[in-house]
Amino acid sequence: MTISNQTHDVIIKNYSPLEIIVAEGDAQEFFYVILDGTVEISQNRKIIRTLREGDVFGIENYYRRRPYTTTACVITPARIAAYRSETIRDIIYTHSQLAEQIFASVMCQLEQTTGRAEENIPFERATPIREHTYQDGEIIISENSEGGDMFRLMEAQHGLRVTFQGREIGTITSPGEFFGEMSSILHQPRTATVTSIGRSRVQIFMVEDIEDDFRHFPDLAISIINTLSKRLFEADMRLADQLSAKPGSCERPVKSL
Repeated sequence: MTISNQTHDVIIKNYSPLEIIVAEGDAQEFFYVILDGTVEISQNRKIIRTLREGDVFGIENYYRRRPYTTTACVITPARIAAYRSETIRDIIYTHSQLAEQIFASVMCQLEQTTGRAEENIPFERATPIREHTYQDGEIIISENSEGGDMFRLMEAQHGLRVTFQGREIGTITSPGEFFGEMSSILHQPRTATVTSIGRSRVQIFMVEDIEDDFRHFPDLAISIINTLSKRLFEADMRLADQLSAKPGSCERPVKSL
């Protein structure tokens, strides 16, 4: 029997073994966090993975705007928290611990998927990527612009400057770091301007290519999750600095995005 405990932000339910939490083809409404117990994830009646306390599932369907593509079945008595999918962006910005838990769980699951992919999926298909070299002061992304591209820094003389409403808020300096991914995946206008400092070489991905590559090359998705996790950590550090600053003092400069 299912027992629920509903609050404004989350619905918590207790499930018995063999109960189905969500099935393939169901309308996408929630993503789930396992508070206790074991859940088996399957697709086309084939077991994909087993999830346990702290793991998250169902979040990928929100970003791809599709019905659930997997079935979640309870293996041992479980307590599950269901969050409405549209709250994910608010969670990222206001509930850092839960956001970190989501990213950590997704990353672990992607690593598991990568292992299976290496055994079952051929890697002979080349990923379509464009590459462009930007000169000093050249704008790569403009704030409030529309676009379906996602970018990865390959090399730069002095990094990339990130500005918001004319104010510098960070820099991108690490080769392999992705940027522009949130606007591309969420289909929203760009929230910042990115400018080359010196000469920079950047790879450019189209969103439809990336979604296909996620299915074939989960390690690419892991790189993006790592980038998001790094930004989340740095955002926490900046917030801590701001909260510890004395009242009336100037804002500290942000050294990284």
